[in-house]
Amino acid sequence: MKREIIAGIFILSFGLFFSTNTYAEVDPLTEIPFLQTGAINTDENQFQISNDIQIREFSNGKIIRMSGHTIEGFPYITYSKIIDDEIKTHGIIYVGGEFMPLSFEEKTTQENITEEDTMEKEDDLQILVQYTQRVYSKQYASIEIKTYDPQQNKLNDFNLNYGHLSNININVMVLDENNEEFHSANGITNDRGLFETEFYIPERYPRENLTVTITAEDNDSRSSKLLQMFTLGETPSDGSSSP
Repeated sequence: MKREIIAGIFILSFGLFFSTNTYAEVDPLTEIPFLQTGAINTDENQFQISNDIQIREFSNGKIIRMSGHTIEGFPYITYSKIIDDEIKTHGIIYVGGEFMPLSFEEKTTQENITEEDTMEKEDDLQILVQYTQRVYSKQYASIEIKTYDPQQNKLNDFNLNYGHLSNININVMVLDENNEEFHSANGITNDRGLFETEFYIPERYPRENLTVTITAEDNDSRSSKLLQMFTLGETPSDGSSSP
């Protein structure tokens, strides 16, 4: 029943997206921008899509539905449609217990920045993370954060030995399903662009999703990243892994 409700929400969210238009000979899978960059965005955060993508075609390939999970653990769905030689894409992502619209507009370029815009910090710090995605009670969860110049690390390589940014202020906030603070940490990246934190999952802690917000900031820039972590309850007595 829950899946049917969610499916209904998706259909209602995109019901107006299927109007009749004239189509051109365009291959959406080679023209959809986020498939080329590997990233999808909300107004405030960027997410990296995983390689596990489910694709369905409608109207003889003129409408493409794609769904999957981001590397950070959040489910998303997008619809792309060919309209007059252009591909229009809409989408939503499920974060923190609610659906959020995805933005597929190009970010403002340096040439289009006005004097008023310069008062705000640029969102141009690359945040890469290795972290414990699934953790049992009475275990530690770790988060390793690296900051890079995105122009020097276009492949999002966590282990790249150049292009990293030191002395970047890092804030980590972990919230439970009631949006209450579970863990927080602050500090600066070292000479390798690295900041690390870890926290303990108490005994008998229930199974739930933790939302991790990472903010990186210096004098000129401020960027953020959202992650999802799963607590799995008590370790199985037979040593088997959780489903």
